[in-house]
Amino acid sequence: MIVDKLKNIELYKSMIPNLENGLEAIKDQMDKMETGRYEFDGGFFMVQKGETKPMAEGLFEAHRKFIDIQIVVHGDEEIAWAELEDTTEKTAYDEMKDAAYYEASERHSLYVSEGMFYVAFPHDAHKAIRHTSNSHKFEKIVLKMPVSQK
Repeated sequence: MIVDKLKNIELYKSMIPNLENGLEAIKDQMDKMETGRYEFDGGFFMVQKGETKPMAEGLFEAHRKFIDIQIVVHGDEEIAWAELEDTTEKTAYDEMKDAAYYEASERHSLYVSEGMFYVAFPHDAHKAIRHTSNSHKFEKIVLKMPVSQK
């Protein structure tokens, strides 16, 4: 998993296929923040708004086909991370949703504030949109970039 400030996102272009196309595609939405799903050449993104849920609730998720790049545009959230090999599968992989769901320890958690992003690769189980004490409001863009098939 990568966690960084949005001002540094272009440093990761060599690691994430089509990142440049994705960043170009989200430019208009950074000001509008209209919820929904948007397609672009090389992937898609979703604009999400809401309120965080307690860290103890829900499961971790991991994806096989897409790399998640989650950009917190307004507000904040807390996330938990676990190495996929350190989890217990609870819901088998669903190819249509590109997700499987897992139980794992939340001991590796962090606060992600406005102007930051994080990248979850297929080996990264992640529990997003959470809080450990008080709930947070958030607006974010989730870029879904296809995993390079070599």
